[in-house]
Amino acid sequence: MSVSMTLDAADPGVLELLSDPVAMRTWEFVRSANATKTISELVSVTGLEAAELHRQADALLAMNLLRAIRARKPRREVGYRATCDQIVVAFDEHDEEIVSRLFAVGEAVNRDFAAVVERHADPEFHSKAGFRFQMCGTYRLSNEELAELRRRVLAVVSFLNMPRNSGKGGGDRDEVDPGCNQAIQIALEPLVGGLLPTPTITTSPRSKLKLWDGSTADSAGLPALTAREREVSLALADGLSRAQVADRLRVSVHTVSTLARRAYKKLGVTSQAELTARLTGHDREVPGDDQDVE
Repeated sequence: MSVSMTLDAADPGVLELLSDPVAMRTWEFVRSANATKTISELVSVTGLEAAELHRQADALLAMNLLRAIRARKPRREVGYRATCDQIVVAFDEHDEEIVSRLFAVGEAVNRDFAAVVERHADPEFHSKAGFRFQMCGTYRLSNEELAELRRRVLAVVSFLNMPRNSGKGGGDRDEVDPGCNQAIQIALEPLVGGLLPTPTITTSPRSKLKLWDGSTADSAGLPALTAREREVSLALADGLSRAQVADRLRVSVHTVSTLARRAYKKLGVTSQAELTARLTGHDREVPGDDQDVE
């Protein structure tokens, strides 16, 4: 299996295939399994009719995203394997028609995302088994803050884009249930005009109000840090050395050490590992969630 397969958006059938989320989910299942899958096996996993899966397989074969494996004992059917881990779509940014069609594909994918999230939302979700996060707002960010946001978002995107395998070596994922368990959406839209920023508003049960005491905690439920202490803490939690943080903030290493010491004291941590766990929320309750529910 190759690392990636490059498709040309102008080639016949490429954008049509990308606009078919069901077919693309079938391909991702075959890819993540890292094994040969037959139509019968796909029927049992997807619940789709065999005729529909044959149609999908033919379209994916035409794009060289799958290859057919001839039947051999004990398998009596033709099987299919993915040819790559990632799909790259190339396009001419000066071709207005192609760009317009790509936007249409994106809109179709967004509609499908909203539909599947609504259809598959977990009504029994509880933070003991994970976390739920949603945030939206309008902000005034400086160029430096925007650059830092972009760096952090790209790090998240890079993590999410890593190929994940559901078969052997797939970590703790349940091989019996290959279904996805998280829906993630990241969006940022540049704005113009005289729109003022929205305030940060937190909702909380009365029993959890102490977590949001404005004198001691910020909007993440953590002890309040100064702007510089926060910058240093986040950078250290990202794995940067104190020298690297000093270079980024254009201050001395001594200043970084002083700010880190203050932040450590406020956060109640003694090491960079504890700091990372504290800031990523791995060591604390989710504010607003009832931890007593079984």
